[in-house]
Amino acid sequence: MNAAILGTGSWASAFGRHLAHKWDRVVLWGIVSEQVDVINTTGTNPDYLGDLLLPPNLRATLEIDEALTGADAVFVVVPSQAVREVSRKAAQSVALSAGVPFICLAKGLELGTLARLSEVVAQEVAGSTVGNAADGGEHPVAVLLGPSHAEEVAQEMPTAVVLAGQPGYDWKVWQEAVAGPFFRVYTNDDLIGVEISSAFKNVIAVAVGIADGIGTGDNTRGTLMTRGLAELSRIGTALGGRPETFFGLAGVGDMITTCISRHSRNRNFGEAVGRGEHDPQEILDGSIQVVEGAVMTQAGLKLGEKYGLELPITKQVHDVLYSGKPPRQALRELMAREPRAEHD
Repeated sequence: MNAAILGTGSWASAFGRHLAHKWDRVVLWGIVSEQVDVINTTGTNPDYLGDLLLPPNLRATLEIDEALTGADAVFVVVPSQAVREVSRKAAQSVALSAGVPFICLAKGLELGTLARLSEVVAQEVAGSTVGNAADGGEHPVAVLLGPSHAEEVAQEMPTAVVLAGQPGYDWKVWQEAVAGPFFRVYTNDDLIGVEISSAFKNVIAVAVGIADGIGTGDNTRGTLMTRGLAELSRIGTALGGRPETFFGLAGVGDMITTCISRHSRNRNFGEAVGRGEHDPQEILDGSIQVVEGAVMTQAGLKLGEKYGLELPITKQVHDVLYSGKPPRQALRELMAREPRAEHD
């Protein structure tokens, strides 16, 4: 089998390395010529994976037609706000074969439309919103999400993720095709719940990082993660997700990983904000990787306003990042909210 992976960042490279152990050919498509050259000449991606060697059947290209030629599946592994443009570019390629599925590994929502990324991909590759793949889109669309830091996947540490796709298509075939000895894949037919969970947990990771940055402890961390899960559940349920999904790999599993890991760019960003050494935007501008939690904080607040949801952690994180509120003041305001029953 042949794979086209749209992206050359840390997750694209790590996933490509995993897939190349099982598939015949894996091609990464990128837009930075120096990075593509290094991957092809050294067999490494030092910007993201250090000196870890990539398999010989994995290569990179600047030409999307080359990446898509002969591809049995297309994996979209770019920042959330680039998913539409990249999916459109792939859909317009003459090299794209009919019926090839698109599987999105990006986490987040499109800020301008508040659309889930599977919806964004489907709109571009099938010309319609997500529906029944058997009846509508020529290219069925799915997401592959869960607690999966690229650094650990690249080092073949045991990892479990969730594959959720459009109804009317046999995703179990791709579950088996993508899985490996250290990479376990579950299926879940709650596409909405899986996507909202993986997107929103980044907001809570930023909140935990901010608290860590101002010097709070484990009690605070546990409080923010638990109450953050309550906010995630409110948004996910309002959009049509199932409650059990929020307590699965894409929900609480991914949230735990993102909130506590030293690899988490969202938690690390929040910690830098909490320390107050630089303005949040300066920290974002200096990051080599996209901090999806900063974007999702804006999207989450918009969703809360649209559906009339109470999202106090999201609101305070937003005010710290975009309104200049001091982190300690934000935490005090969270703690001073009117008392209530836990499950109201």
